[in-house]
Amino acid sequence: MQTWELIRLRCVRDGEPIKRVARELGLAPNTVRKYVRDLSPPGPPRYERANRLDPFAEVIDSLLRAEPRITAKRIGTLLRERYDEDLRISPSTLRKYVAACRMRTVAPEAFVRALYQPGDQAQFDFSPMRAVIGGVDLELDIFAMRLSYSAHFFARAFLRCDRPALFAGLLGALRYFGGLPNVAVFDNAKTAITKVLRGRRREQNAEFSAFCGALALEVVFAAPAKGNEKGGVEGLMGYIEDNFFRPIPSFDRLADLNATLERFCTAELRRIPSTQTESVAELFARERPHLRPLPERLPDPCIRTYARVNKFAEVTVETNRYSVPTRLVHRHATIELSDERVVIFVDGERVAEHRRAQGKRQAVIDPLHYVELIARKHRSATRALAFAGERLPKPLMRLYDRLAERDEATATKTWTAILRLALQSSLEALTVATEVALARGTLDPEAIALLLRQRDQRVALPVLDLGDHAPGPARRAQDIDLAAYTIANLVECAR
Repeated sequence: MQTWELIRLRCVRDGEPIKRVARELGLAPNTVRKYVRDLSPPGPPRYERANRLDPFAEVIDSLLRAEPRITAKRIGTLLRERYDEDLRISPSTLRKYVAACRMRTVAPEAFVRALYQPGDQAQFDFSPMRAVIGGVDLELDIFAMRLSYSAHFFARAFLRCDRPALFAGLLGALRYFGGLPNVAVFDNAKTAITKVLRGRRREQNAEFSAFCGALALEVVFAAPAKGNEKGGVEGLMGYIEDNFFRPIPSFDRLADLNATLERFCTAELRRIPSTQTESVAELFARERPHLRPLPERLPDPCIRTYARVNKFAEVTVETNRYSVPTRLVHRHATIELSDERVVIFVDGERVAEHRRAQGKRQAVIDPLHYVELIARKHRSATRALAFAGERLPKPLMRLYDRLAERDEATATKTWTAILRLALQSSLEALTVATEVALARGTLDPEAIALLLRQRDQRVALPVLDLGDHAPGPARRAQDIDLAAYTIANLVECAR
């Protein structure tokens, strides 16, 4: 039996004098009185241990007052740089000590839970997350939009976080929801604004303003460094990372990831939010009629920029070079830049379309843009960038090797003449005709041109419709006696 319990029984239950109990137990009378007053047993003794950071307590407090969000690691670095370069302390001890100082020095902030009406508000944002695409570990930018009333959300992965990706994400989300909220909340990203003005006013960039104007979508911006003003989508990003991107997923293509991510968004309709008694599907069914209908004509998710075609028949967009037909050198071009494609116009005519390069300082070249020029300068064919790096199909490269084996002096001239045939048809059709020619053992340009014309002019035979014809009388084939074809009979007939 514990001493505390024994004292309670003798003094409280049995009414024995405190001094007698203290004398018999060898305790001070004040100790016995304390145990009689206390309704809970005494805890183990606590000993305050000296900490190596105690001499720096005032310094740490001043750093926290000046910058409340400073990390414990940074505080440790500053202490070593400014006060004691030999300070040795474990990271966990440093974090615990700074956390205690932070609680004492920085008053914690309280927040007000908001209440939303159906169709009232949506929040959207980007956040980086990792995934393996085609065997390569990439950091993707995940766009997400969340309806504040129903908590229904949409997410899509992009290779970059720029205006075309923002526009594509917004259009994808609005199509997925089937309508527009009254207001959407975003942060102060450069993809949307060019300058933060006083108060809530912002100077939006022209492309973002035009895109939202075409949708009739009002976008308001959170205060700088105030993520709680769009806390719904901030928390959603952590939820998506925990439940979809951990462990790191692997897909063959980015499109496969996005298809799976959209199915994940739809499956989450069954979830019941922690602050609700109904599922997301039930809440969204109530919110869906309050969303405004989408415009009949949606804006293109692209931005337009301008460039001059250089002497190599290339335009440069964000350090990457894209080819155009060589007849357009030194002309001014308009470029429509979307998340996946680059479309180039000259004098209103669409002259080229390319996949958008994913890195920096890359060349995206269409070899057909250079065929006419190289046909005139055929000696440059073997070193031309337009034909390098497997830009031409392998059958066409084998054709050049065969031509060079036969006559190296005329090989490039003959080869470029054959390549010009693709301008009247297509590179794919020329590749097929070349494969047939090589299989038949011919290198003649006229033969390849004939094969190409035969392929292009091939038409499907009309199907004979017998539905309107009356059926004729049934006919039965004559039975044949196979026994008449024995060896003996055949020999006899031969005589």
